[in-house]
Amino acid sequence: MLARTTCRVLCPAVLVLSIAGAGRSGDDDLIPKLFTTQQRERIETFLKEHQKDMHYIPPNAKLVGAPPGGGEAVPEEKPTQPVKQYLTQLTPHRPVPGQEQVTKLDVYYYRPNPERGKPGITVKRTLDVTTGKEVGQTEVIFNGKTPLAREELAEAVDLAKEKSEPVQALYKQFDKSAVHWEYLQLTINRKHESLEPGDRALMLTFTADPAKAKEEPALARVIVNLTKGVVGPAAR
Repeated sequence: MLARTTCRVLCPAVLVLSIAGAGRSGDDDLIPKLFTTQQRERIETFLKEHQKDMHYIPPNAKLVGAPPGGGEAVPEEKPTQPVKQYLTQLTPHRPVPGQEQVTKLDVYYYRPNPERGKPGITVKRTLDVTTGKEVGQTEVIFNGKTPLAREELAEAVDLAKEKSEPVQALYKQFDKSAVHWEYLQLTINRKHESLEPGDRALMLTFTADPAKAKEEPALARVIVNLTKGVVGPAAR
């Protein structure tokens, strides 16, 4: 479900992306259905080729925007420091007059900052699905509004279970098969308690299926800051 809502405390507007469960089953679920079987194969090959990178900032990439809070744009890289990367979104280019067939696809990755607690980056690559090759210049976007990846959602749920007493109490009260969750991704525009601009944050709402719980349980609602690894209660 995709919608738009208002967050009075954290931000003037947030993108709402609500699901119940653990997310999609694989990266191929992100590939738009409009592409042919051959084009999908090229996309899958491209994604496999770019699963890992030795550099946090890809060499010769175009830097777009500035880090939140005026931090350093290119942190010092350490050879032993792994580069984490999550595939978040595949966006086809819009058809143009005289060329109705879509031939290009933007691939978005989110990379957490190697230094815990600092904002990460979005890496954007453009793929020509007719050749399977990247076209144009790779972009590094600072403070981009990038959707959460399934790996990040799983990490957020684990953090909530580990650090939130209300969430723990819900799982103790009901069988885990009865408990489900939904989330709202938050865009932080100004500092608020443990949240700062650029943080990857979401509101998680845990509840139990009334049919399985045999009663309507109280909600357990928390804010998870993935950038800082912090879990706190959501404002009522």
